[in-house]
Amino acid sequence: MSEPESNILALIKLLAEENPEIIEVARTRLVEMGEQAVPLLERAVQEHEDSKVRVEAKGVLERIRLAHLGKEWQKTADLPDEKMDLEFGAFLLAKVSYPDLDPKPYRERLDEIAERVRPGLASAASGHEKLLVLNRVLFKDEGFRGDWSNYFDPQNSYLNRVMDRKLGIPISLAVLYLLIAKRLKIPIQGAGIPGHFMIKYKDAKTEMFIDPFNEGRFLSRPECVQFIVEAGYPYQVDFLEGVGPREILARMLRNLILIYVDRHEQTLEKTLTLFLDRLYPDS
Repeated sequence: MSEPESNILALIKLLAEENPEIIEVARTRLVEMGEQAVPLLERAVQEHEDSKVRVEAKGVLERIRLAHLGKEWQKTADLPDEKMDLEFGAFLLAKVSYPDLDPKPYRERLDEIAERVRPGLASAASGHEKLLVLNRVLFKDEGFRGDWSNYFDPQNSYLNRVMDRKLGIPISLAVLYLLIAKRLKIPIQGAGIPGHFMIKYKDAKTEMFIDPFNEGRFLSRPECVQFIVEAGYPYQVDFLEGVGPREILARMLRNLILIYVDRHEQTLEKTLTLFLDRLYPDS
């Protein structure tokens, strides 16, 4: 049902109130109205004589945008694990902080990197050799690397910014690695090692783990167990099992939530917590 313009304007006017409870009621109602409130809110941001209303209206527009994005995220969260698309989810997550993001150029860049890897795979006789080719292109030729200096910069957790800056943290670089490997039909999975996400490769003869944060170094299972114990975690067998898109996206969300809690950015914290809850509604 369409809301009369006069009602929307009245709610926008309430954004100038001193009472925070009244302001929050107005915010909430405007967010519920969604798209029909957007034109008048945009006008208020540009033209309203009260600077407080301009600031509040801008905040409400952001909440409406995030609420719409949340509905898109819900569609992904509702999918069964085997149909969940990690690439789609990673770019959708990036739109939380980069609303104008167009994934198409980034997808084309992933295609391009994969095509640069492909010729080297023809002469690779084993999975290990294939991964060496992928490592060379990704970390030597392209120059992707772990961001040791500013590990907790949120840009390191968003795939678009990882690709722009060629810097990331273990989970985001692992996502990049997984997406390129998928294009090349190299059978790998994420490995949810606590504190340091990695990649797992396993075939009939070989099991190895790849650390994208450290230029794709290879580790054996015993070396991973040692890594986990030395990092202070009680070893559990399932730490070295493969994980799918749902858990990878959840791990990305948990990292970002901790960053935004530390930065006191409550809107982003709450939005991403809601995204996480939707991935695991029964948890």
